[in-house]
Amino acid sequence: MKLKTIKRTKTTSIVLADEEFWGILPNKILHFYSKNQSETFELTDGEADKLLKDIKRISWNKLLDYLAYRERSLGECKTFLSQKLFLKKELQPELLDKAVSSNFINDTRFAEMLTEELIRNSKSKIVIKNKLYGKKIDKEIITDILQKKFNSQTANEILEINIEKAKIRFSRFSEKVRNEKILNYLTRKGFAYWKVKDKLED
Repeated sequence: MKLKTIKRTKTTSIVLADEEFWGILPNKILHFYSKNQSETFELTDGEADKLLKDIKRISWNKLLDYLAYRERSLGECKTFLSQKLFLKKELQPELLDKAVSSNFINDTRFAEMLTEELIRNSKSKIVIKNKLYGKKIDKEIITDILQKKFNSQTANEILEINIEKAKIRFSRFSEKVRNEKILNYLTRKGFAYWKVKDKLED
């Protein structure tokens, strides 16, 4: 089997087999497969199998490091394996299933934590929903989390906080101009126009 390597960093290289991405390996491991350190080399089927096992082992450790940094969604991990580690497509489900079964990846837990963080930062419901969709969270999970975490009282408190911040932001304008700017500003941030207008009139 003919393999090709592409230098990625000073210490690692991307490995391709027949123009298909297999993954990333440290150069010190690749040294055992490519004795002359060439960018293209031949491997027996047995050597190729062993190299693939090394790639899977290294990728698993890299995935664990990625998960240890902060909570991640399944969608983020899929992107990490494919776009950052260039991992062979057939290997990705195996590592992801292993991480999910070990509870290292849990989209419900991830969605709850992200929603709570965004609520603390006074984000609108629409912004939170879009953030969760952006992390490729399942629609049913998003609906359940928002029902639990984002009630009418929370929405009202967040709107009031944002209006007070916006009043400071546009305090140099006359009341009429200020209110118009607040309406436009908060509408762009996902708040309902008429709810903002009612609050300002109150």
